[in-house]
Amino acid sequence: MVQTYKALLRGNSLEWIGEAPERSEDYPITVEVTVLEESHPAEARSRGDEMAAILEKLAESGAASDITDPVAWQRDLRQDRPLPGRAE
Repeated sequence: MVQTYKALLRGNSLEWIGEAPERSEDYPITVEVTVLEESHPAEARSRGDEMAAILEKLAESGAASDITDPVAWQRDLRQDRPLPGRAE
């Protein structure tokens, strides 16, 4: 049975995130590693700083200041339709 665990690869070592495989003895086990996403902390930080600056400009502009009830605004914007085959 294949079991899946999350880990970070640091150099040549895996660092388990959350639950780790249970092992009664210290012997090697075969694993397959799938790289989910390659991101560099500096790039992610740069994108985060850029996003924060854009959101700050948006807040300063007062673009959403006329929205008094965000839930009602979203409901009106989405205009939900009844699902087919279901009573309203």
